[in-house]
Amino acid sequence: MSRRSIVILLLIGSLAAASATVAKREPRREATREKDSRGVVHAIARAPLKTRRWQSPYNDDPSAILAGKKLFRHHCAECHGDDARGNLHAANLRAPGVQRATPGELEWLLWNGNLAKGMPSWSGLPPQRRWQIVAYLKSLR
Repeated sequence: MSRRSIVILLLIGSLAAASATVAKREPRREATREKDSRGVVHAIARAPLKTRRWQSPYNDDPSAILAGKKLFRHHCAECHGDDARGNLHAANLRAPGVQRATPGELEWLLWNGNLAKGMPSWSGLPPQRRWQIVAYLKSLR
């Protein structure tokens, strides 16, 4: 293989690696998935109707929000980012399509996950911790 060919291959490889790194860092501006009539992202809106009525036991509780933030950083930030704005592979949790969801729908999503999009089920977390994460997410409005 000629020296010129090797240089070209190295250049192509470097450009591919650099563009992949930039793509990972670019925040997702808005959840781009389909939405229901309320403007809620389809992955959340497919929760059973009864979950819309579920109420968080921690609405506007500062200690629950703080605990939820810690849990979010431990379990969710790797994909959704420390600021919850997401990336190319995970939703922006501050987006209106997520924030319009009810606390019950968000808890349902945490319980069930969204494996088609790479989100695991967090059913192994105690309900209290899932609700604390929901309280934190709702505080991001």
